[in-house]
Amino acid sequence: MARTTARTAKKKAAAKAATAAKATTKAAEAVEEVKDAAVKEVEPKAEKAVEADIKEVAAAAKETVKDTGAKVVDKAKEVTKKVEKTVKEKVAEVKAAAADPEVYVQYQGNESNLAVITERIKKQYVEEGHKESDIKSLKIYLKPEDASAYYVINDNNSGKVFLF
Repeated sequence: MARTTARTAKKKAAAKAATAAKATTKAAEAVEEVKDAAVKEVEPKAEKAVEADIKEVAAAAKETVKDTGAKVVDKAKEVTKKVEKTVKEKVAEVKAAAADPEVYVQYQGNESNLAVITERIKKQYVEEGHKESDIKSLKIYLKPEDASAYYVINDNNSGKVFLF
């Protein structure tokens, strides 16, 4: 029953629409004539108004772009600071993880630390007339049976220090 009522309503609406369409066509023709006359009169004024509106919209767009650009730059600076902070933290963690181990040499009741041996080598190198800052590479060879540490600095200076 609801379908029948809906169909009937559709048919009535279609008939009214056809009548309205005929009336609309006649009205449209009259409007078209008035419109053509009005357009001819208003067209130059409208062009000027549209040009003014375009200039206003362009100015507003420029301001929006400037504001947006500034916001993007600020956000980029924020992100850069966060990334730099994170990188610094990670580098610190890696450095802490890669800390120099303490190495000890023990032989027949004697003991020496590798850090102490390294300092002895540097001290002897400086006493020979060199600068400690000139050291680019340092190779240390431990020989406990001789109670000695042999070294080579920068692949051309060598020497010997006592372990204990």
